Amino acid sequence: MTSPIVVARLVPVIAHAVAVFGDEQKATHWLSTPLAILENRAPTELLSSDEGIELVERTLTRIEHNIPS
Repeated sequence: MTSPIVVARLVPVIAHAVAVFGDEQKATHWLSTPLAILENRAPTELLSSDEGIELVERTLTRIEHNIPS
């Protein structure tokens, strides 16, 4: 069972992805796709640590603001 603390940490990341990509399906696809910028790891693979969450959030912000990586 997933703890409420873990869910509380992940919900903002998922909401950010949905906001950036415009819908849940696109956000889910992005979150589950390995990315070169993340050393060929999917963003979901990084969500188990604070550092990983921060990296995913920074990546989403860069996409949101059209900042090249």
